[in-house]
Amino acid sequence: MKFLNKENILCLSPHPDDIEYGALASMLKYKDTKFEILVLSNGGDFDKSSGTTREKECYKIWENIKNIKGRFFSKTFVKEYSEDQWVSKIENIYNIKSYDCILTTTKFDSHFEHRMVNNITYALARTSKCGIISYKTPSTLESWIPNFYVDIDKNIDKKIELLRLFKTQLKKESGGEIYFEKNKILSFHTNYISTKIEANFVETFKINRLFG
Repeated sequence: MKFLNKENILCLSPHPDDIEYGALASMLKYKDTKFEILVLSNGGDFDKSSGTTREKECYKIWENIKNIKGRFFSKTFVKEYSEDQWVSKIENIYNIKSYDCILTTTKFDSHFEHRMVNNITYALARTSKCGIISYKTPSTLESWIPNFYVDIDKNIDKKIELLRLFKTQLKKESGGEIYFEKNKILSFHTNYISTKIEANFVETFKINRLFG
């Protein structure tokens, strides 16, 4: 089974755990789609957990899933480069036209680096048929309205198990425990619209553009 019938998807993650928190269960579910993850930084500014340890945590998760390949850009913060610099550097590594679509953060987000990555995505896809799909993170604003819901009832337990590998985010000093407690993860994946069709847990996306 493929994610929106797509073969190859490039996933942009501003920080370690963003794409995993937002879309990991869909990657588990859609085994016939290849997800290539690019993490732009080692973490956020003023976050004591930022660093290479978070890279290792991501690799532990990726190695558990055959249809995921990931890499880090190994910058400390996304803000170290301007948006046009990021576009140039990513284009030097990736052939954007080889991907069916890009999974990215939304422009409706309380974190400015998430908004930066959304802007970068549109620039990357400016001359290709590559689609653009945004995913929800804990910092996504309520003004963002999804239009694609993935039923993850059969994958939520595995997702929680893998998210718990982010050990740095389970420490109180990092602030991550706010999002990584089991009940918080479950709450993040509930949606009233989806419960009407008996999907207890969902990952939510917005299809911004998609070519058939």
